[in-house]
Amino acid sequence: MESTQDRLLDLSLRLLRPDWPWPVRYGLAVVFTLAIAGLKLSIPAFGAPGPDLFLTIPVAASAVLAGFGPALVAIIGTTLIAAYFTPPAGFAISLNTNGLDVIGFFFEGLVVATLGAAVRAAFARTVESLRRREQLEQERTALIATVNHELRNPLASLSGHLQLAARYAAREDMRERVPASIDEARRQVSRLVRLADDLQVISTRVADFRVEPEVFDLVAATRAAAERIQALDPGRQIAVSEPAAPVMVRADPARLDQIFDNLLKNAMTYSPRDSAIEISAGAEADRAVIRVRDHGPGIAFLDWERIFGRFVRGAAAADHPGMGIGLYVSRAIATRMEGRLFVEESSGEGSTFRVELPLVAWSDADGDGDRSIGRGDGIRMEDRREKLDAVNEASRTASRSRTRRAPL
Repeated sequence: MESTQDRLLDLSLRLLRPDWPWPVRYGLAVVFTLAIAGLKLSIPAFGAPGPDLFLTIPVAASAVLAGFGPALVAIIGTTLIAAYFTPPAGFAISLNTNGLDVIGFFFEGLVVATLGAAVRAAFARTVESLRRREQLEQERTALIATVNHELRNPLASLSGHLQLAARYAAREDMRERVPASIDEARRQVSRLVRLADDLQVISTRVADFRVEPEVFDLVAATRAAAERIQALDPGRQIAVSEPAAPVMVRADPARLDQIFDNLLKNAMTYSPRDSAIEISAGAEADRAVIRVRDHGPGIAFLDWERIFGRFVRGAAAADHPGMGIGLYVSRAIATRMEGRLFVEESSGEGSTFRVELPLVAWSDADGDGDRSIGRGDGIRMEDRREKLDAVNEASRTASRSRTRRAPL
């Protein structure tokens, strides 16, 4: 049952809205000031002549409900009202006791406005804290549900295939099926490893993502990413569009590989297998631009920003495993590298993701970037060869597994 404290808090959230637009906030100050002026004009006995306690009400209310700016408007208005009702009647202020009371009221109003604005700011922080806590609770619930789902399926499959492998191994006429079951079990183990990697990423704050920028050729990196993905599915058509000249960027090549892999694997997952995945790299104005396009169901316009949230997945993702953090991480990495990642409007079916990175002029690359180019390329090409060898070996293993299973 909802407590009295919760009901009062809910009422306060409804009345003391910190997100009112400025016309509403300043309008409130004017209304409060005119209301007090009307009362003093219509009811002579209302309040004392000159400045009195009632004239501080519009100032305090405006400061708490609308902020310091509207409260300043209320101060000016109520000071004029105080001057009008200060003997002798009228707006003339003489330097006597009554006039000094009016001047003192103005500065008193400034103090009240400052305190009221501080209360409003504290309330705004409280509201933001409550919203953040609610968001974290929703994310925690989503994480628990997702991890439960993502763990249950591969563990069940792993257990089943290991049991099958044990049964096949115990029978002479079924032993040729053991490698296929072992291969499938290994695939589920790889899925669990990816889940563990995802959980590690989730536990890392965006601000803690380590980025080690260096100058390198984006065209070569794009070509290598396409080759990596092609090795995972040799039958898949990957169309690479690239300029003849290198496009030099300053970024972290390993982190850029993460972005490439996330975008290209999403394109493979959510588009028909007989459709092409298009990837291009080039330079536009002072930015290096990468585009990854698929020919799948596309993304609704209202989801263009939403899908980059943590644990958020598009409508087409319901039938595919995943935790909804790939695009979140990719955008965070792009931002850390002083770039951008967003969905770009495109004609036809499918969706297009655009990555922008800082472009490096050839003069800059030849100057302070020569050492990083040479050092980075040596390390990067070695890493890529190792990755490609591992991927090719996985591809050959999968092919042998399919060959063994073919007669069944």
